[in-house]
Amino acid sequence: MQEIVQRFAEAGYMIDPEALELIASYCGPREELVEGVIRGLTGSMLVVGASEIRASPPWREGAAEGGRSSPQPRWRASVPEISPRPTAPGGSGAIESRLPDPLDDDLLSPPKAPRTGRGGVFLPQVHVSDPELDGRPLPPWGSNSSSSSPQIPAAGGGDLCGDRLPSPLGSGEVPIVPTAPFSLEGLCDITGRSTCVGEYRDFVRYFRDRYSKIRDILLGRVNGRPIESLKRGVAGREISIIGMVMDVRTSAKGNRVVELEDPTGTVTVIFSKGDPGSEDVATLVPDEVIGVTGTTDGKGRFFAKTFIRPDLQARAAIASGEGGALLLSDVHVGSTYFMEEAWDRFVGWISGEADDPLGIASKVRYAVIAGDLVDGIGIYPGQEGDLAIKDIWEQYERAAELLNEIPDHIQIVLSPGNHDAVRQAEPQPALPEFLRGLFKNNVTFVGNPAAFRLGGVEWLVYHGRSIDDLVLKIPGLSYGEPEKAMVEMLKRRHLSPIYGNRVSIAPEVEDHMVIHRQPAVLHSGHVHTVGMARYKGVTAINSGTWQSQTDFQKNMNIQPTPAIVPYLDLATMRARRLIFD
Repeated sequence: MQEIVQRFAEAGYMIDPEALELIASYCGPREELVEGVIRGLTGSMLVVGASEIRASPPWREGAAEGGRSSPQPRWRASVPEISPRPTAPGGSGAIESRLPDPLDDDLLSPPKAPRTGRGGVFLPQVHVSDPELDGRPLPPWGSNSSSSSPQIPAAGGGDLCGDRLPSPLGSGEVPIVPTAPFSLEGLCDITGRSTCVGEYRDFVRYFRDRYSKIRDILLGRVNGRPIESLKRGVAGREISIIGMVMDVRTSAKGNRVVELEDPTGTVTVIFSKGDPGSEDVATLVPDEVIGVTGTTDGKGRFFAKTFIRPDLQARAAIASGEGGALLLSDVHVGSTYFMEEAWDRFVGWISGEADDPLGIASKVRYAVIAGDLVDGIGIYPGQEGDLAIKDIWEQYERAAELLNEIPDHIQIVLSPGNHDAVRQAEPQPALPEFLRGLFKNNVTFVGNPAAFRLGGVEWLVYHGRSIDDLVLKIPGLSYGEPEKAMVEMLKRRHLSPIYGNRVSIAPEVEDHMVIHRQPAVLHSGHVHTVGMARYKGVTAINSGTWQSQTDFQKNMNIQPTPAIVPYLDLATMRARRLIFD
């Protein structure tokens, strides 16, 4: 098949893997089919797809005569199809954060005198300021709150932040966890859809899918050629290519050297030291997909002038949602460090047992939890010494008791994390069925990551374990500012771009970590630090933790910000921090 790829490259076209599969399945003379396809292409065509193959006269004639068979997918190797398998006295109440917040001003009023609330615990009145966002109108927004899609009760299938896809289980819709009688429209979720078994062919299809999805985003911004075409007739001309980063290094002369690959081959890309934008190359990470513009010497080297990422595009309109949402994560029930007294103050506030002059508590309609509800068992060496509850079932029983204290009118969406009782490899399915019965009917279970429409806006919830990898690889990132790492995910249109480091990723048929649709809210956790940012219309929030500083965090000089709950007004997309510690 390499000759076919080369022939299309010589004609100036890249061929889609699916189109190549169709050619491979053709039982007639393949050379005639290829030439027939090329003759029918227009000058504006960049990538030859399956539709162009089927539209060619040789294919139509062969189809009429039965001269073709079902295609088999491939990346750069042959990949056969796979069938799916089946509370304390004197404690403070919730006040607006004194931490700098790019989404709100830091105007504070002192809390009023406390009064005795639930269980004899002192629950001071809540007093928060209510300024405009930096005194300016809100930035552009983009999620469309109206939808003609049917309302379903839990996050379901389809490409992550992509268009709705049929379920591989054959139901025509992805599996749904029908627990809560609320309006939550699922857009994507791995729950019930995992088919990989970790074989070589799974990895081939996984990386092929990642490249294809992000390449399609980049093709709207750069006229990318296949790498194979660089060998002939293009030396000295300014051209563009799209590839996946294999390696980034610095040469002896200080130039940045990047190895790129696509389905047709590999190329060495050189960014000269001192050229505009060359320092940005230091932020490249393995396995992200980029577009590069420059010239080639025709001998496997490409001299780059610029590179682009599949970054988000700024939104032009504000979508108006409804109600308020509380963003939580990393509760870690069962840990000796779990802050139960602070949790009791939180529940007292949300239950209306503390004064709430601005009526924030009464506006809350949703609570979204981004993983690590419990501390788990055997997650790290020596964890047993940090556990107050040493049985995983008992941890979830206690967690359900605490979560069930939240009023029934608040819809809770629960996604797992690396401490929960699901597989460690991402994407992770929702909590198993035998645990869901512990919770009330206002809890909806989704996977990690999960995309859904809630309160009139689109959410993308991801526990955030890839922040570990990004902090290690990208200069300027730190655990103290997790929102910056979340912005880097958005720039790359991928929740976990680095494969094979700390994050274990299951090689599914689809790469469910690609951010194809732009969300309204990106919600993460994992690093136990609250962070907020707004990037090109997306509100990115890391929701901190309910676990005080552990011995491990002390040794690593990690300073958590516990018992702080971000509150998001879905009508204005203004965010606040409420402190319960």
